[in-house]
Amino acid sequence: MRAFRAAPRLGAFPSALTLAAALCLLATGCGTEPGGGARGAAATGTPATAPSGVPAPVRTEPLDVHRTPYGTEPSAPAGSPGPCPASGLRMAMGLPEAAMGLRVERLTVTNCGRAARTLAGYPRLRLLGADREPLDVRILRGTSAIAGGVRDEAPRSFTLRPGESLHASLAWRNTYQDTSKPPVNAAYVEAAAVAGAEPEVVRPTAPIDLGSTGRLGRSAWYRAPGESAAPR
Repeated sequence: MRAFRAAPRLGAFPSALTLAAALCLLATGCGTEPGGGARGAAATGTPATAPSGVPAPVRTEPLDVHRTPYGTEPSAPAGSPGPCPASGLRMAMGLPEAAMGLRVERLTVTNCGRAARTLAGYPRLRLLGADREPLDVRILRGTSAIAGGVRDEAPRSFTLRPGESLHASLAWRNTYQDTSKPPVNAAYVEAAAVAGAEPEVVRPTAPIDLGSTGRLGRSAWYRAPGESAAPR
């Protein structure tokens, strides 16, 4: 019959267990709850200190480059509705379309007043620089001198009821050939829907980059195809 050895008593290893526990606490802080040691530092964001005295890295949130910078307020999008002007006609610029140096953008006028208005012909325009000073730019009647294929109907008269809108096409090229002068960029458009109306300054969604061409074509007012009129 095989003889069995008696199992060693736990008391035979007090020094080994004590040494292992001490090494674990010193090296990693294992078993520490939040608020103390390495785990507590990671949970609270307080840098922990390794035995060498070098602060342990702290986990931070990734930087959102699209977030509004601290201390600034988000600006309203260009063309967003504002208070109704005294004229009762609100102007807004659309998104520009670009192809082969050609730019086309839509100007919209909306009757935000309480009475019907009659509009005819072309919008009255002036282009302004970043300092809101007028730029030396020719405003053409029609867009055919800029490019073909841009909507350019004959002038007609419209009755614009409250809530209804009309549009005009603006067309230009950003060709830059005369390097003796800096390129022309309009930051604002001063627009009046009818003769004698108080002009309104609107900001395009992007600067009107005329290069060295010095001219901008505009169509007459028109109603967009399929655009429903305001309820009577």
